[in-house]
This record gives sequence, C-alpha cells and structure tokens, in this order.
Amino acid sequence: MKITSLTIGGFKGIKNKATIPLAPITLFFGANSTGKSTVLHALLYLYEVVAKRNFDAQYSSITGEALYFGGFHNLVHGKQLDGVITLGATLDFRDGASDIWDDYLSDSERFFLENSLMLTPDAETDVFTFEIDIRWDRQKQRAFVSRYECSSHRIKFFQIETKQGMPNSQISHYQPLPHWEVEDEFKIENLFPSGEWKNITIEIQDSLPRIDKRLDLSDSTLQWETKVALPIDSMLFIEAALSQATLAPLKLLAKKLNDLIHIGPLRIVPTRSTVLNKKSNSDRWYDGTAGWETFAFAKMALHDSVNKKFNSPEFFNAGYQFQPVTYGEEPQSEKRVELTEVNTGIKLTPTNVGIGISQVFPFVVATSIDKELLVSCEQPELHIHPKWQLSLADMMLEAVHNNPDRMFFIESHSEHILLRLLKRRRQTADEEISYLPFGCKKQDVQIIFCEQQKGQTKLIPIKTTDEGEFDAPWPNGFFEERGEELF
Repeated sequence: MKITSLTIGGFKGIKNKATIPLAPITLFFGANSTGKSTVLHALLYLYEVVAKRNFDAQYSSITGEALYFGGFHNLVHGKQLDGVITLGATLDFRDGASDIWDDYLSDSERFFLENSLMLTPDAETDVFTFEIDIRWDRQKQRAFVSRYECSSHRIKFFQIETKQGMPNSQISHYQPLPHWEVEDEFKIENLFPSGEWKNITIEIQDSLPRIDKRLDLSDSTLQWETKVALPIDSMLFIEAALSQATLAPLKLLAKKLNDLIHIGPLRIVPTRSTVLNKKSNSDRWYDGTAGWETFAFAKMALHDSVNKKFNSPEFFNAGYQFQPVTYGEEPQSEKRVELTEVNTGIKLTPTNVGIGISQVFPFVVATSIDKELLVSCEQPELHIHPKWQLSLADMMLEAVHNNPDRMFFIESHSEHILLRLLKRRRQTADEEISYLPFGCKKQDVQIIFCEQQKGQTKLIPIKTTDEGEFDAPWPNGFFEERGEELF
C-alpha cells in the first residue's frame, strides 16, 4: 500500500481544502512560517483521528509531549470553533499483494456465510480515497467526526454523517462499486421499494466507526421500508461487506502510520550521561534519541549500513566509524555509541566531534532501517556541509529503491538536496546511471512549495522533468537569493 495523496483543509494555516500528491520522496519547501511543518503535523493528527480516535488531541502519540497540538480549538483554522478540519488520503493497493483487507468475520461466521449464502465479502478496491470532517459540538463540548466519506477512482460509494448534539449517525450514501459482484438480493433496487438508497440510522455518535470492530447494524433502521427484518445471515453479510469496504483500508493505514518516524528540527548531542534504552519509544525519535538507541541495540547489518553512509566516497566520506559500547555488567550494564577516527584509531564520543554529526545521525539511521517505514523529518540538513546535504538525497533514493514501500516526508530549506535529485533525474533519463541505487524517475519525487498569501497557506505541487528541471515556474523566486548574490 502506498499513500499517494493527502487532503488537508481548515487545519492551522491551511484554510481551503487542498489535496497534495505524495511520492516515495516528498519535499516541502518554502520560507519560514509558510506551513511546511503544518503538513507533517496534519499527517500526525490524521493518525490520532483514525488510529486513536483522539479528535481533540493535545499531543501527538507518535512524538509525545515534544509536539503540542493543543486540542481542536488550537488546530482548527483561525481557532474558530465553528470551523471544520478536513483530513483525508488516497491509498493505492495496486502493488501490494501483502495488504490483506480484513473481512471482519470470525472463522465460524465465515463458515456460516459460506454454507448459508455461499458468499463471503469481496468488497475491495485497488485505489481507496477517504475524507473525514472534524467539528466542535457546542452542546456536548467535544470534538466529533461529522462526515466520513469513501470513494474510489472519483466514484463515491459510502458516506456517514453526524449532526451536532445528536446521539446517532446516518449512513447517507451507499452505492456498490461497478466491479463488485452484488447478488440480486443485496442490490439497492431490491432492498428499497423506491429503488434508491434511504438514510439508515446507526447507533454511533461519530461518523467514523471504530476501525477494529465490524459495523453493528442490529439496532439500526435496517428493517427497510417493508418493516421486515433481514435474516441473520443477510444482516451479517451486509455488516461484514460494508466494514471491509470502508474500515479495512483505514486499519491498514493506521498500521502503517503507527510505524511512522518523526524527527524534529533539533536533535540531541549524546553525552556520557545519556541513557540509551533497549526498547525505544516512537516519541524518542523527535529529538533524535531513538536513532542512537536503535543503532546501539541493532544487529550488525544496520551498523554496516550506517557506517557505509558515513565512510563511503559515495556518501559522506567522513572518516568516522560508529560502534556500540557496553559499560558495566548485567543487569546494570549500559550502552553508548562511540566513534573511531578511521585514520588515527582515536576513540571519540559524539561531543568530541562537530555538531553536524549528531544532528544528521538519527536521519542516517532512519534511512538505513530495512523496513516499510514512513520517515518524516524537519530539516535533516541542519549543521551539515552542502556536500553532505547532497548525499542525503542519495540516501533517500537508495532507501526507497531497496524497499519500495518506504516513504520520506521532508521539510527543508536545502537547495542542495533539491539539486542532487534534479541531477539524478537528468542522469537517469540520459542513461548516465542505472536506475538503482541512485536512479530517479518522475514518480519518485514530489515537491510541494508552501507560501503565505493573505495569512493563508497555499500548497503548490511541482514535479521534475527528464531534463532535471521543474515542470512549473519556481514560485516567488525561492532560491533566487543565490542568483542575486552571484550576479
């Protein structure tokens, strides 16, 4: 599964709903305070909404208290409680044979349906798009989901709506997708005398059902207009099919976002007193601590990958070898990460070398982990030389080629990262280099330019061309400073 787009509206500085395309490497550029970090925070808030049902999030579960959300009133655009936050995404399953959609049935229930109806749910699609509206309920003094909508290839097939103060919700739209094989008895024209879908009331207070449970329609108005209850097998099949079509993709998304690494804009410099935990939490990535912990307790393959990036002429060529060192005896032993200067053999600690080493180390570790990870990072280029900034682009290209389900969301001011990616695009098109490991094609990179217009964030997607250029004018002369200084 790939996340191919992100929809954001009414969130912080982003007033109007915008859908931005995503790629394995997505870069967010723009001047300070133009909304680059806002997009990354929207992704973290989406996790809170979908996975944690934390609509009024004070903090991000992924970053912990290091990233303060401040609740709905602080996240909604203009801090207007009458506003609405819209979040959504498009999930592409066309390359994922391993993405199994839950059918929300136990083995016995599945056996029952196979023998009773000779049917089991098959309500999947290759591309799934959803949108969620979060509002503030003044009567109940809580944030709630007022709309949940699902579509595929621009065809809306499902929608739940909830009104402020109401104890329940309504399925206001359902239309099976054209490729679903629907038995006659389950076709809308045969379920409703009118032949059209009628709103169905369900006993949930938010339009977004729990993604880990099957939709419960037993107390709904699913008696239809004939007032005759459906047989238990038919009801079970409808509940399971609807749940598979509308909740299973969110379950897979929540699992993917659960492994998201978010590295903040300021990282620690480990000292002798820094304690590295064997079981690191996701919130320790924000200040980079988890990068050192991951390395300290990792297997040799990760050590080799990180050291290759720091020592290979293809990357940093820094001349430092990192290794974990154990102090003390079990169960009181502790781990630290030390450096060896390759030319002299001198042992060093992270505090004995330039600060750029410690600032970039967690990001290098994140690019070296061989998993289907999402990595979000604010300014990975902090305190490092332009030559090293160029190498960051190659590290990301190598990572996404080694594992196609890797994704990077990078907020940056680095012209050098961009220049290297443009160069790789040109070299790949001209067949100067092979596609692996540093080849770069159009689908590999997406640039999002963020700018402020009348106090609102505007998001402008830009792609690269085979000539190693932008497919649209670079907005408002960003990076124009270079030309002004030189000429």
